[in-house]
Amino acid sequence: MPVPFDEPTGDTRPAVAGWLRCIEEKDGRGFRAALLQTAGDGKPLGFCFARVERTAGSLRRAHAASIRSVFRSAVPSPTLVIGLADELPSELFASDIRIGVPLCRISRRRNLPGGGRGSADHEIPDRRWQAEPTDPQSEARQLLEEAMQRSDPLEPLRRAADAVNEALSDTAMQGWAHGSELAVVVDLSANTGLSQAGLRASGTAQPLAERLRAILAAPQEDPVLPWTGRLAWPAELMPFQRDGVAALLTNERLLLADDMGLGKTVQAIAALRILRAKGAIARTLVAAPVSLLDQWRSELHRWAPELSAIIVRGPARDRVWQWAAAKDVTLVGYETLRSDSGGGNVGPASRGRWDLVIADEAQRIKNRNQTSGALKRLARVRSWALTGTPLENDEDELASIIEFVDYVHASPAKRYRPGNELRARHGELQVRRRKLDVLKDLPPKRITTLATELKGKQRASYERLERKGIVFLKSLGADVRVHHILELITRLKQICNADPSSGESSKLDDIASRLEELAAEGHKGLVFSQFTSEAFGVAAVAKRLRAFRPLAITGATPLAERTEIVRQFKTEADRQVLVLSLRVGGLGLNLQEASYVFHLDRWWNPATELQAEDRTHRFGQSVKVNVFKYSCVGTIEERIDEVLQRKRELFDELVDDVSLDLSLRMSQDELFGLFGLGS
Repeated sequence: MPVPFDEPTGDTRPAVAGWLRCIEEKDGRGFRAALLQTAGDGKPLGFCFARVERTAGSLRRAHAASIRSVFRSAVPSPTLVIGLADELPSELFASDIRIGVPLCRISRRRNLPGGGRGSADHEIPDRRWQAEPTDPQSEARQLLEEAMQRSDPLEPLRRAADAVNEALSDTAMQGWAHGSELAVVVDLSANTGLSQAGLRASGTAQPLAERLRAILAAPQEDPVLPWTGRLAWPAELMPFQRDGVAALLTNERLLLADDMGLGKTVQAIAALRILRAKGAIARTLVAAPVSLLDQWRSELHRWAPELSAIIVRGPARDRVWQWAAAKDVTLVGYETLRSDSGGGNVGPASRGRWDLVIADEAQRIKNRNQTSGALKRLARVRSWALTGTPLENDEDELASIIEFVDYVHASPAKRYRPGNELRARHGELQVRRRKLDVLKDLPPKRITTLATELKGKQRASYERLERKGIVFLKSLGADVRVHHILELITRLKQICNADPSSGESSKLDDIASRLEELAAEGHKGLVFSQFTSEAFGVAAVAKRLRAFRPLAITGATPLAERTEIVRQFKTEADRQVLVLSLRVGGLGLNLQEASYVFHLDRWWNPATELQAEDRTHRFGQSVKVNVFKYSCVGTIEERIDEVLQRKRELFDELVDDVSLDLSLRMSQDELFGLFGLGS
């Protein structure tokens, strides 16, 4: 039972919280204690620390002595002391220590490192009174409640541990600490340095005092977290996601360019929910690819259930009232937005000013066309763009996206061109985190390129088409054009998938063989193809793999059916393969249930392939993801892959994980060179 504690009456001092840390040194030779005194808002008022060596007495005696030392030095005296239960055992205060003020011992739900900066426990901790105020309205209780409502309740305890560890690592301080007991007071109100038992610190101590003041300074309040006590969240955001939400909340213009799979949608929803709860916004518009609108509404229901949302779609007469509906969030596809913008400010999408406009998969506005123009013309206060690939082909695409983000209401529209000004502004507006940097526990992704030999009839069909194609190209002479080359390449790639006459396919035979073993072990797989036909695309794959009860999604699959297909794949154990067209399967799907990915054929743009395979290699994946990419020996695929690999290495070196569309960036000479033709 906690000891009751009556606070003195008539005390007019400001309430002071004392944050107590008592840390056993790793070698067991002593204890270091720290007491940080703060106001209720976390602002530091004073700091003192002590180190007590373990002598012939017990470790417990050194423990108690270190705590007594900091309380003898504490200025100002605390109204309340808060510490960690595992550092401050109850029996220590029952027999060895009397501190004379209410004491609350916190039970940590998570491990709180002794001085690990940046770590956080954002849950409200369990509280156990050691000496409890009898008055429910006492200053100590009110101070505790105020502290526990802060974004990170235990943050001052980390400051205290960081500061004492920093101090005792200082060379001069280590010299003083060789005695049996050291007690030091840090004056946070002026540059007076440190004092130790009446000893004024030497010149070398001044930098230490400055370092300690920097450590002990109250951090800027995280704009996300004060609402966690009032808004229920379905899951805890990861630290980097919380940082992303904070960036969105504090920047009216932002390009969130996190790697695919890091939860850009959730970060945006959490931020808009907090802004709505604070009354900072009322009307939000989300523009996204049509295939993602239902997913957005589902995520809004999960992460912001109190917000109303409507999808603008259907006949024009229905869209009129949908635009006019008084909803918190309006969701619309890019094509519908273009149609309903009226080419200016007269369409239903353009009426009034939006508090927030979010462009999801913002690479859709990379070109300056009617669609991007409709979005950029919207009157708005905040502009957020979400995309993992803000640049796919050239710098002009990035310029178009930045033009949307860098919007100020009632100011002239900005126009950017490739160059230093764009790059400088891009650096000011973009937040980007890579999976390898922030998801340390994400299982690895292993990529394997498989070289397969074409089968007999398949090889004959391929060689026949290539011979005829080259003869045709040469016959065109000076009239040969790039589109002639691309048409032949496409037809040859299709035969590399499967022979249209016999159905032979070395790639599909290999996939089927691998899936037999994988399915027996309980694994699921995704198969991607850029084609959809029954001869060499998605339909052909589904037919060949029918033993695994495959499901398929292409651009022709209705949106309502896609949701059901994904549900079946996730929940039905015997649905072991999902076959997808590359462009459709690369957007908006979370398919962590699969751990194997097969690229039947290769797309020109590596970013598109990456988006597709990262449907499964993303937050929530618990096992290693294996990606297989096929290339047929002695074919156009092998030659293209060599060119793409050289370019990919160059792009990785220059743009650090920003992928370009190599089909558009491949020079005419390189295209003609694939067939030994000069341009």
